[in-house]
Amino acid sequence: MKNKKTIITITLAGLGMAAFLYKNNMPKIPIKEYKLLCLELAEIDDQIARNELEGNTINRNSIVFPPKDKSIKNRYKIFFDMYKKYSREELKEEKKKLLDRLEISKQYKNDESEDLELVIE
Repeated sequence: MKNKKTIITITLAGLGMAAFLYKNNMPKIPIKEYKLLCLELAEIDDQIARNELEGNTINRNSIVFPPKDKSIKNRYKIFFDMYKKYSREELKEEKKKLLDRLEISKQYKNDESEDLELVIE
C-alpha cells in the first residue's frame, strides 16, 4: 500500500512538472498566429540586413548572404524561440519597430559599397 501511494505521488509530481514546463515553453498567443508573426518578423529582419549590408565588405571581405529562403528559415527559428514570452501586443510592437527600421534601412539600398569595420565589444 505504501509503495502504491509513493508511485501515485511521484506520478502526480511528474505530471505537474510536465504541465508547468509545457505551459512555460508555449507562446502566450495561439500557435498559428504566433508562427505567422514570427515568419513576418523573420522576413522583415532579413530585408533590413540585406538593405543595410548587401554589397559592402568587412575588412575587404565581401558580405555574402545565404539564399533568402534559407536565411528567413534560420531567422524564423531564432524568433520562434526568442519571443515565446511576449504577448500579442508586445509582438505587434516588435513588428512595428522592425517596420520602422525597414523604412530607415531603405536609404542604404542603393548606396555605394563601403569597407565596414567589425567591432566586437
